[in-house]
Amino acid sequence: MSNFIDYSRRRRDEGTPSPQGSIQQADHADHGNGAAANPFSDGEHENRHRGLSLGTVASNPYRSPFEQNYKNEQPAGGYEHPATGRGHHFDIEQVHTDVPEGGQRYQGQQNEPFFDPTFRGYEEEEPLEMAFFDHVVQNYGDMSFINRNRLMVRQALSFGLTLGALGLVLVASFAAYLNPLKKTPPQARADREYERRVTGERFSGKPAYYSEFWGYRCDEHEIITEGGWILKAHRISDPRRAGPPGYPVILQHGILCNSSHFFVCEERSMAFWLVDQGYDVWATNIRANFEAGHTEYTRNDPRFWAFGIKELAYDLRDVIEFITGATGRPRVAYVGHSQGSGSMYIALSPGVCPEVGQKISSFTAIGPSVYAGPVLRKFPFSLMRQFRSRKWWSTIFGVKEFIPAIGLFQKYLPAFWFGHLGYVIFSFLFGFHDHNWVNRQKPKIFRSLPVPTSSELLYYYMSGFSHRGCIFDPRVTKPWFPKTFPRHSIYYGNLDYLVLGKPLAQRMERNEKNVDIVHAVELEGYEHLDFIMGIDAHRVVYTGIKDTIESSISDEERSPEMAERR
Repeated sequence: MSNFIDYSRRRRDEGTPSPQGSIQQADHADHGNGAAANPFSDGEHENRHRGLSLGTVASNPYRSPFEQNYKNEQPAGGYEHPATGRGHHFDIEQVHTDVPEGGQRYQGQQNEPFFDPTFRGYEEEEPLEMAFFDHVVQNYGDMSFINRNRLMVRQALSFGLTLGALGLVLVASFAAYLNPLKKTPPQARADREYERRVTGERFSGKPAYYSEFWGYRCDEHEIITEGGWILKAHRISDPRRAGPPGYPVILQHGILCNSSHFFVCEERSMAFWLVDQGYDVWATNIRANFEAGHTEYTRNDPRFWAFGIKELAYDLRDVIEFITGATGRPRVAYVGHSQGSGSMYIALSPGVCPEVGQKISSFTAIGPSVYAGPVLRKFPFSLMRQFRSRKWWSTIFGVKEFIPAIGLFQKYLPAFWFGHLGYVIFSFLFGFHDHNWVNRQKPKIFRSLPVPTSSELLYYYMSGFSHRGCIFDPRVTKPWFPKTFPRHSIYYGNLDYLVLGKPLAQRMERNEKNVDIVHAVELEGYEHLDFIMGIDAHRVVYTGIKDTIESSISDEERSPEMAERR
């Protein structure tokens, strides 16, 4: 059993809690000039100014981490129980996981946020109501015969160039994988019986297969967006249980992934775990996943692939409207991993569709892709970032889908081999380790990772996000989000080098007065995929997701079965 220690109690040097008035006064002083000199400051100088320090509270290893965090002695004038949220002022919970104590001291890379000042602020760009760095996708107009053939030539050229580049990346990946001097975090403590058992699963990329294998029911739905894109959604239920469906929960995946990642960890999969708690689970997908099409364009049409993260944010509005209509519920709970959380942050910001927040009871962000991590400044991303011209980017990496050769390998290579090759390549590219995973699950995880996605979407990440370091403008001190923002929790890992969660949690505490925080959790030894795939994710992540959902719904919204499981 993991030992959970709460480091989140901030106290003055004399041991008394910091009054909110002093915090607000310091915030006012910080915000008086309208913009901070260093937009990514971690706030250490503010904490010294306020006389704050970190305290340590021992914990009972036989309680859940969230029961501990809020049943320990609360400071006078402290925070409310999570059932009502903790409001704007909160502390980051640092939770121990099954990674041994040495995992805390593992240092792989520097994980400080960065910002490129050569990029203009949003006030100097087109007038917007939001602090979001906009990205305008390619407008292909009418696809004449000449334009269509010209794009086909560029796509064929891209296929040849990226095929050669993939070969070089594969060689570099295996060189790094077989390097005897590489540093890795200590292996997490796992249940031996669970780790060594043979389940009999095959390496499938379909949620319906895993659902049927473990005794659940999977219904596939097609959601047509306002722009005509067809999105696949998988609704999971347990046919062994009678009664009406529970409260609807949406699970949205990250970039280069699809909804199958919520199903590959056997009975500990996030989708199955939430169904067992009595929820009506919907695992949704972005455009193009599972061969989804369009009402007008074919998948060979470059207009089908012309979308960025803002377009995905608008799609979430259509997804939520569909699910509320299908379930008859006025609100849903939303859980987003990586890009699935980044797109929701954009959707909820002014100028996009903040009204969707009125249909979301809670929003849980796990590994949120708001602040870019240091891995995006290393090879090969350091090379990819140089292609700021859309013309050169599309010629090298694809006009339609990103690196089209990936789709062919995934289709024709045996699932076992593709899964293992995928792990080797992704561990090199993103600095992933398997210290938190069960070995037999790795081929299943990378059987459907990466999935074919839009080259335009990756162009946004490399030409903008990786340089600016944030999807919003961190120099803006006024709130990014309006009062319609739903109740919120953030989970991030201290070994996640693809995106950074700590600056976001600090931003929420200092600037986002409209956001009601339930949990802000730093998981020690956790990387970017561990929130879904980790050995102990069902204890240190899923329970907090449930706590966030339960804190935001009324007794009228709760089904009888859910009430029994509280």
